[in-house]
Amino acid sequence: MKRLFLFGLVFLSSFSLVYAQEREERRRGLYVDVGLGFGGVSYFGGGAKATADGFKETAEMRMTIDIQLLTIGWALMQNMYLVGTIPAVGDAYFDADMNQSQISVAMYGIGARYYPLPSKKYLQLGLDAGLSARSILSNNKEGDPGYGFSGRLSAAYDFDSTMTGITALLGGALMMNALEGDASLSYALFFKLAFK
Repeated sequence: MKRLFLFGLVFLSSFSLVYAQEREERRRGLYVDVGLGFGGVSYFGGGAKATADGFKETAEMRMTIDIQLLTIGWALMQNMYLVGTIPAVGDAYFDADMNQSQISVAMYGIGARYYPLPSKKYLQLGLDAGLSARSILSNNKEGDPGYGFSGRLSAAYDFDSTMTGITALLGGALMMNALEGDASLSYALFFKLAFK
């Protein structure tokens, strides 16, 4: 009888522990992330392509940086956040004297971060859309800014499978930009730190 009582007590305590952990995972709210990545940009016609081709002629080195300046949002469901986001892509060209020319695009958008596999929470998908601004820096002078629209897709591996807490993400992103008749597609591998 004593063994049966102990078995029942252990069973109930383990059940209550699992239930408490599930309740804890469901308490989701704030989401914040920042990140940095490296990749490339392809330009499709228009003034941006002509500018980039001109930079390439004198460049000794090219480096494209993808910066996730800030993403902040709130959980709408157990596995999805609504976010506001500011990603930027800087396509820099350096000549032999290390003088820099650069084409940059920053997006101010809204989007979602979605965990599609409820039992395994390692995969995060992102979709963002918004207004964007392009700036061109050449010979330490900024050209006239351009404005348009951008969309961004991302997929990342979340190193923390729990639904809440501090985590790191490793993934890839594609960002399509349409600015005043120009179009470009940037791609990058990134690393992010997040609180969820």
